[in-house]
Amino acid sequence: VDGYSVGISHPAPFIPNIGYSSVSFSEKESITDPSDNKLSLDIKTTIRTINLFYNVPFPVVTITVGFGGGSQNLGTGVETITTIVETEDNGETIKDNSDSKISLNEVFFHIGLPFWNTVEFHLGYHLMSFTSIDITSNKKFVSFDGDYTIDKKSYSGGMTTIGVQVAF
Repeated sequence: VDGYSVGISHPAPFIPNIGYSSVSFSEKESITDPSDNKLSLDIKTTIRTINLFYNVPFPVVTITVGFGGGSQNLGTGVETITTIVETEDNGETIKDNSDSKISLNEVFFHIGLPFWNTVEFHLGYHLMSFTSIDITSNKKFVSFDGDYTIDKKSYSGGMTTIGVQVAF
């Protein structure tokens, strides 16, 4: 898992700050059917959001609360690229790809501990919500020869973050 977040903060009250975040991760899955056909899935998922947030200053810490979202028309959202390889019991292999894009919503908060005037250490929590993804629904060419049960992927849930904020 890797990711980043950038934001632009300003001193004007009641006007939200704006940010952008991206998280990427990969996973592999292998499935064998009763006739010994094997299906290999290599899944790469990227989650991109545009965020609006407020910095709430306290005497010792800074608290950031915000919400974000992503959709296909903004070049954000959840993008899943699945490489599918089916190996039949006779050794023949068939390759295909399935690309999925869906929208998402998120809410988050960060607690920042100042260190010097321009650096803060942050601990955060992001809660993301989106529909389950059928990772093989958009394959281009191939229908499976084997009898596989492939569950939809549900990546909705929480994510804890740590980071450093640098002001200049």
